[in-house]
Amino acid sequence: MVQVLEFNQLYTNKQFIHVPAVVSIGVYDGLHIGHQLILQAAVAYAARHDGCKTVVFTFSQNPKTMIGKNPFSKPLMTLRQSTDFFSKLGVDYLVMIDFSPDFSKLTGEMFIARLCSLFAVKAVVVGENFRCGSGANTGPKELKEIVPRYAEGAAVVIPQMYRLPDGTEDSSTLVRTRLTQGNVSEVSALLGRNYSVDLAPLPSKFDGSSLRFPVGSFVQLLPPPGLYESVLIAADRSESRMTALIDEEFLTLTALSPPALSVCSEGTERSVRFESLEFVKELSPLC
Repeated sequence: MVQVLEFNQLYTNKQFIHVPAVVSIGVYDGLHIGHQLILQAAVAYAARHDGCKTVVFTFSQNPKTMIGKNPFSKPLMTLRQSTDFFSKLGVDYLVMIDFSPDFSKLTGEMFIARLCSLFAVKAVVVGENFRCGSGANTGPKELKEIVPRYAEGAAVVIPQMYRLPDGTEDSSTLVRTRLTQGNVSEVSALLGRNYSVDLAPLPSKFDGSSLRFPVGSFVQLLPPPGLYESVLIAADRSESRMTALIDEEFLTLTALSPPALSVCSEGTERSVRFESLEFVKELSPLC
């Protein structure tokens, strides 16, 4: 299981400064196919060097959201989902950065200098479109000059960008755009898996034939009002096919196959909890 650490705390205690590490840096919201290829490259690089750990530096909140440049206010994944996914990819440590006003003033070189002081950095793996620092003026070219100043002998690895068959770059922005348009089948192609919302922290209401979740209770981005084919994942990891009806107030699930709703008492309304809901394809929009 990936170990979650806090950037500022690490900078204070320096407890991992002797741990050899291959690091990757990014917002990594959604963890689409392009993200996965970058992280797989980092994990593979670490595996070729004895004792190296794979470390991902990411943000507790999207920096673009914090500075008002993100038109989408909600993330694509919860921390619980992302840590689980990072673990499956083979990441050892996840370092969370608080994008505070003070942090936002750091130049790219100042940030990289701090990062390299936290581990014994052997390589930095980022995407072609990586940018960091105040004004986002530090990219892969600059990294190749900066990193060796603070991590002797460290490599800078830039995996080839993943593109769709039509040449479009896979990106979190594209995922969000397609999701908010209701094109969940296209989102699945971008992610390499179905888009999933985290139900574990959310109470639901069972009314005898369906489950209801208030739309406002979701911390993640939802598709727009409409009808969707979906898969409900129970706490025991069993799966059931559902239709998901989203309107302005509720996300309502109706079973297409048992046993999803059998855990609820018939004829009563009670609170139940599930693991997650995957959106498979769009059926019809709400007019």
